[in-house]
Amino acid sequence: MKRLSAYLFVFAVALAGTTSAFAQEAETSVATKNAQEGAQLSRQLTLALDSPIDQIKLETLQLINFLAAFHSDEVDLTEAVPKLIEIYEIDATEGYRILALTGLHAMGERSVMRYLSETVRTERSPRVRALTLAALADYHAKEQAL
Repeated sequence: MKRLSAYLFVFAVALAGTTSAFAQEAETSVATKNAQEGAQLSRQLTLALDSPIDQIKLETLQLINFLAAFHSDEVDLTEAVPKLIEIYEIDATEGYRILALTGLHAMGERSVMRYLSETVRTERSPRVRALTLAALADYHAKEQAL
């Protein structure tokens, strides 16, 4: 009876170790898969910003803003930054420019904020200029609070 208890104990320990290793492997696999899916999503969003269909462009900008604001730890949107800067700089639609600014602000990358600081003086739209200054003020306030 003691021998059976000892075997059961050894079996339980071995099973627990195997389960733990399996759980770690599964967790790593899920994290890798999530990272790959996040990168794929970022590429797809970046491509959608080039859409000639206004509704697609608008909804893509809105989705980027949502993801940057609420899911930045899950989705890396840095691939979209050059396209967002391009929209901010030259798009004919002021609303798209503002949405691009909102996304850039939500991402909060230091180099982008530095770029916006340098270019805000030459901004031709009073509305975009005012919102850029507000985004920069918010960014710098958050940086000082850290």
